[in-house]
Amino acid sequence: MTFSRGGSVRTVAIVALQVGLLFLGACAWKSNPPQTGAVTVELTASPFSPPVVLTPATVETIQATVYDQSNQGVTWTISPLNFGTLSTQTSTNSAANSLTTAIVTYTAPANFSATTTVTVTATSVSNPVVTASLPIKVTPIVVVLETPVNGNFIPVADQSISPGGQQLSLIANATTVLGLSPGVTWAISPASGAGTLAGQTASTANYVPPSAVSSPVTATVTATAVANSSATAVLRITVLPSGFGPGAGPNVAAISVNGGPIPGQIYPNAAFTSVTICSTGSQAASQPACQNVDGILVDTGSYGLRILQSEVSQIKLQTFVDDIGNILQNCASNVDGSYLWGTVSQADVYVAGEFVPGLYIQAISSSPEVVPDGCSNGGTTNLNTPQLLGANGILGVGPEPTDCTLAGVNLCDGSTQSTPPNLYYSCPTTGCATTDSPVTVPATGLSGQAGQVTNPVKFMQNTIAFTSDDNGVILQFPSVSEPESSVIGTLTFGIGTESNNGLGTATIYYLDSNDNFTTTFNGQTLTSSFIDSGSNALYFPDSLSTCSVNTQFFCPSSLTSLSAINQGAAIAGTTQGQSTVPFSVDNADNLLSANPGDAAFGTLAGPLGTFQSCSNGTGSCVFDWGLPFFYGNTVYTHIDACPPPEPPPASPTTCAASNQPYWAY
Repeated sequence: MTFSRGGSVRTVAIVALQVGLLFLGACAWKSNPPQTGAVTVELTASPFSPPVVLTPATVETIQATVYDQSNQGVTWTISPLNFGTLSTQTSTNSAANSLTTAIVTYTAPANFSATTTVTVTATSVSNPVVTASLPIKVTPIVVVLETPVNGNFIPVADQSISPGGQQLSLIANATTVLGLSPGVTWAISPASGAGTLAGQTASTANYVPPSAVSSPVTATVTATAVANSSATAVLRITVLPSGFGPGAGPNVAAISVNGGPIPGQIYPNAAFTSVTICSTGSQAASQPACQNVDGILVDTGSYGLRILQSEVSQIKLQTFVDDIGNILQNCASNVDGSYLWGTVSQADVYVAGEFVPGLYIQAISSSPEVVPDGCSNGGTTNLNTPQLLGANGILGVGPEPTDCTLAGVNLCDGSTQSTPPNLYYSCPTTGCATTDSPVTVPATGLSGQAGQVTNPVKFMQNTIAFTSDDNGVILQFPSVSEPESSVIGTLTFGIGTESNNGLGTATIYYLDSNDNFTTTFNGQTLTSSFIDSGSNALYFPDSLSTCSVNTQFFCPSSLTSLSAINQGAAIAGTTQGQSTVPFSVDNADNLLSANPGDAAFGTLAGPLGTFQSCSNGTGSCVFDWGLPFFYGNTVYTHIDACPPPEPPPASPTTCAASNQPYWAY
């Protein structure tokens, strides 16, 4: 649908005073050098002042008034090129006073996601150095879904719900900076079996869950702006049957091993959820504020929310600039030489029914950038697109509060070491240099100041129960004995904070000063072992044959049954966890080729280092218990809440067992 703006006309006045050669009588002779009058460009925009603001598919009529003795008029251009169109160009000349009136119509594109400033320029034909330009701010229509909570309206994120339970009230705002809100239409998919929508109006609807389900069912609710069918908001509601995991609740998010968000690209053994990201502070007041992003990798082996900027193009995140204009950048390096590089930004974040205000996150640009050598560490792959990352972002929910803390010690705030690790860099707007050195950054910045990328769980607040589910998470999946196309599990926030997240009979495995425990496997004592949902296989040193095609995995000739023993670190006054873990390894080349559409594999494993090289903590001393370990288990990740140790000669700081970092299952 096209909307006009009340017939308003923007006038661009171009004045080009020109004096030509003077000829007198029949004798041609040159006068003194011609004098060119002052060239002026006037910009008027009645009745409003620039910049003009348009929404998708709306039009603006622009008028140029040119004073030019040759009456040649103007040419019209737009920048960025092809962002919208120019049409209906007309020109009227007045020989009596050397005036040309030129009119053009600019039409904004119908489908775009980010606010863009378009410049329409009129250029004098007879004197191309004389131009006049009009900026036009073109803003998308953004649909934001909210729900009423205790008299307030808050953004609603993808969530779980019980069958036959309470209805979920939805409110849709189709907004622009102009306040245009002609309403939305509603749809639900699938059309049957996943609930219904009741009481639909142009701005509200109620989701009614089915009375019973035998397995998890996901309903996709879509609100589409009447003003522009390309503007939508999507909400996924997963109905969990009774007895499935912890059951549904505001602190329970559905997670899915479904191959990932990239069409035609299967990411095996990767668990995904979704988050709703909103502008915070002054940014939220200036424009539409929220965007739901799915395809977020759930990772118990890292810390903090890392989001691709291309997936939140509709909102403006708060970034941090120092007093000389430098921007704070964050680096997350991987052992294979790949890395994530992006600005430290701040946003309000919603996951299920949990809320984190003003969270410090990493926003990763898809544009190529120079990265300091300390970050890239010789690697060349910046995982800054969905295709490279295999996801739209990462939700790091590991056992530390920030990406620069370890065993109660902050390595980046300058309190323990003068040279920080290669995690934070202060770069000019033109970009970093390869030789730049890392900088210190406080864990939590003061108002308006930067802080470290923070584990969002550390500040989780339940929007319904008003409890602090801030000490850890629980991941639970059903068993996977054969390859499956997809598997649904749960991500529960908090440990022992609500009725559905207690430890029960789980065994605790406390972590050492490097956040590791010990795995004894095949005659090796692997002292640097950990549990990592972000790894898509079990990785360990062994003599099993590696694959010829998928070389990162093992390819034994037949299904091989193995076992290992996990042992928690020694913590004074606590009982240590120990257990034998049986597992199986199958031929990955055969598995992946025979099941090209499947995403969940319980027997996928791969080599990590050299077999039997671990000695006194050096060599290949790691057993990475990746996502296959989570199938059929309930795995707890508890965040370190111990106070920082005092420097010598102070007595060692004591820390209650309930505050220690641990994994449990």
